[in-house]
Amino acid sequence: MRQDRAKITRFKVKLGIQYSENDVVAIEEPLQIELLHNHHRQSHSITMRTPGNDEYLTYGLLFAEGIISSADEVETIQVSKVKGEIEAGQIEVKLSDSINLSSKLISRKMTSYSSCGICGKTSLKALELKKTRPQRKLLSRINAKQILVVRDILSKQSLFTGTGGSHVAGVVYESEVDAESEVKGHHQLDFDNAICFEDVGRHNALDKLIGSELLHNNLSKAGVIILSGRVGFELVQKIVMAGFSTIVALGAPSDLSIKAANQFGVTLIGFAKDNQYNLYTF
Repeated sequence: MRQDRAKITRFKVKLGIQYSENDVVAIEEPLQIELLHNHHRQSHSITMRTPGNDEYLTYGLLFAEGIISSADEVETIQVSKVKGEIEAGQIEVKLSDSINLSSKLISRKMTSYSSCGICGKTSLKALELKKTRPQRKLLSRINAKQILVVRDILSKQSLFTGTGGSHVAGVVYESEVDAESEVKGHHQLDFDNAICFEDVGRHNALDKLIGSELLHNNLSKAGVIILSGRVGFELVQKIVMAGFSTIVALGAPSDLSIKAANQFGVTLIGFAKDNQYNLYTF
């Protein structure tokens, strides 16, 4: 994961000392996404992100916005660098000619407008219309010990460990218990093998995760989404569209994210740290 160094002056107030040193910081650069469709090119968006896993980020972003519904709707994807005062990334996505891009872009603009926070009911209705994957319910139960271990999983990611300046999104999947055991066919959550992605942006980290899973298993597996920060409506929206049924976060959810989770049957757990957690859905 990309890191850089910055010269800082560090103050230790209780000791009454200050000194200069180089500190590790997370890199933030713009990424411009260009869409090619039916021999036409258009700029889709520019997002600020931590470089790395840009293909996953793009797949996840296009999926969350309803531009694509499966990975095979992307024919080719090409990443390049644009030199300038600030180095930027550019990613060119050739979409399948079979998709109706114009209607999806119109839907995207309407949803962006309706999700501005002015009207929660409109936002929830827009999400209901955009929902793309059926929800995959867990076959196993998540217990208190597993919920509290989420903090350790998220805090051990490399960019966060080095800089303290990144967000993490991860998924924990179910695995089948050993067929030789007495509980043959039983499933359990495999917290030892969580899949995590980091970025300076909360949304980007989740887009990278969802894009990766869209490519590698077509979002067909049930799992628990784990998040390092605050849970806003947009994050729940992405998770609902991807079909996951459970969220465990270290931060607080917003009122609209709680409403969305309850409406779409998603289990939402927040403040999962310091030997306690809150369940916001019933």
